[in-house]
Amino acid sequence: MAAKIFIDGHEGTTGLRLSERLSEREDITVIPIEEKYRKDSRAVRECMSQADVIFLCLPDGAAREAAAAADECSQAVLIDTSTAHRTAPGWVYGFPELSEKRRDSIKKAKRIAVPGCHASGLTAILYPLLRKGIIGADYPAAACSITGYSGGGKGMIREYNSAARPIDYDAPRVYALAQNHKHLAEVVRVTGLAFPPSFSPVVGPFYAGMDVMIPLCPRFFLKEMTAEEVQAAYQSWYGDGSACVQVSRQRSPDYITASAMAGTDSMKIYVTGNDDRIVVHAVFDNLGKGASGAAVQCMNLALGLRETEGLCIWRGKE
Repeated sequence: MAAKIFIDGHEGTTGLRLSERLSEREDITVIPIEEKYRKDSRAVRECMSQADVIFLCLPDGAAREAAAAADECSQAVLIDTSTAHRTAPGWVYGFPELSEKRRDSIKKAKRIAVPGCHASGLTAILYPLLRKGIIGADYPAAACSITGYSGGGKGMIREYNSAARPIDYDAPRVYALAQNHKHLAEVVRVTGLAFPPSFSPVVGPFYAGMDVMIPLCPRFFLKEMTAEEVQAAYQSWYGDGSACVQVSRQRSPDYITASAMAGTDSMKIYVTGNDDRIVVHAVFDNLGKGASGAAVQCMNLALGLRETEGLCIWRGKE
């Protein structure tokens, strides 16, 4: 019997991508709701009561209200794509590749918070370094991330696609200059860092894809390691058991394109540089592994399905 899925907030970028993805699957039935009723609490609760899985694709405040409503009317698994519950007690962080224990927790969870797009790259890079004892919790981490404009939602997409867009939009734009980006809280919580990294997010004039970059200074490592050994550490951590995270075996390519994984649900990790100055890159689609792809992956695990069912996994060559 097909699992019944309800998407609360299907008009947003992530919700629309989820609707498109799930409508093509024969093992999933998406519970419909008429446009005029999508903000009607009674109609929404009725849909929730029928669902096996509920996706929350809403602003933070609305997601908290929807989660409270679901607690009262449904036994479904909740998967929240907003920032609202990523550090909340009782919610499992939906990044299964971090460890088998986390993957098992997602399989059993009733409340799953999908990671943020920038946070997915930051966490994928930092988590193994801390768990393997390569860096300490007090490591002075810094990061830069360039992302496609679709990560800003429908409003930003309209701005970038407008014929009257400002000339400033033709070049990369750095934002969150006050160092208060909303994804930093989950990075600290999940990785175990003692304090947030200095973080410079950049939005570029391309639709989808992102490259999260963290420079590393081996002089501040807890153990002496070469760049090759750092790369091997990532390969041993993610290995063949990671469904959507792959570690490149190529050392320091000529260039890395932020949109290289666009249209896929995969993340590619590169270790570049030399033994004195290392930069680790996480390249993925901000709408794929950074949003709806990660949500579908978590749903598959929660329903006992093949983890990559319905996902587009990168199969390219180095």
